[in-house]
Amino acid sequence: MVYSVTMGKADSETVRTPEDIKKGKNLIEWDKAVITPTQNLYLGAVHHDDLAAALATAYNNWLLDEIVDPDEGLYGAALVAPQKPIKAAEEVDRRANEDGIAAVMIPSGSVDPTLGNEKYYPLYEACERAGLPIKMHNAAGTMMTRFPSTWKSLNRALPVHATSHNMMHQTNIADMLTQGVPERFPNLDFIVQESGLGWYPYFMRRFDHDYMGAKWDAPMLDKLPSEYLKDQFYLTSQPVEGLDDPQYLNQIIRLFEGEDNLMFSSDYPHFDFDMTDELLKILRSEFSSEEIQNIYGKTADRVYDFD
Repeated sequence: MVYSVTMGKADSETVRTPEDIKKGKNLIEWDKAVITPTQNLYLGAVHHDDLAAALATAYNNWLLDEIVDPDEGLYGAALVAPQKPIKAAEEVDRRANEDGIAAVMIPSGSVDPTLGNEKYYPLYEACERAGLPIKMHNAAGTMMTRFPSTWKSLNRALPVHATSHNMMHQTNIADMLTQGVPERFPNLDFIVQESGLGWYPYFMRRFDHDYMGAKWDAPMLDKLPSEYLKDQFYLTSQPVEGLDDPQYLNQIIRLFEGEDNLMFSSDYPHFDFDMTDELLKILRSEFSSEEIQNIYGKTADRVYDFD
């Protein structure tokens, strides 16, 4: 396998037990971690809606029985099937008071319709009621269902992986803003996972620019779209592009006020995981100690409400 100089340096490992995860704890040196599924990121592409909901319940049972251990800093995100928002809301209600559930996971790559649609409101209501943030995570392969003609044209893994994650996040977030989701659910936070950083400040400014010329398309909004993003949306760091260009990376993080809205993530045990100190060494040249502490834990403590 060929590795990027700015990516992790190990083959993907199979992680199925707390003991497996603790190997990563020693490597990454984390105190608390929120576990994210892998294959279940494709759950939104399952064409049998009831099966998708059943798979989410089964995963959550396994997660709580076998993995989650708050005493060891291991937390989970309750998986929901976006195909069945009512059942998803019931799943959130069922898991909300489980010890160690820190968030709700929407496998957002292949959702249909996009996440601003009112069909998801029962799910959002349940998450807001439970005080659980929503994690949005795509999977590159779900481009085949979300953007089928594009998928057919991009016949290599490289262009799909390089473009799919941020592209799918942009379409979902754009719809959520247009339909006023953060205005309707002001106490609900959203965590945008594993899509890089550079696209985000561009998206914020482009959406503000277009909003000013077409406010009638988003009548629910009472402030600039970027203000909702700063108030209720958070990015995770992995995969950090530009580690070989510290000036670029520091400027990008400043442009979306990442000192308040960025949370370090490793993506361990995938082959392209990020080591803790790779980003840290760059941040020290631009960010204060307090700001770095936010990125490396304090923001996550607040958003996930671990305590």
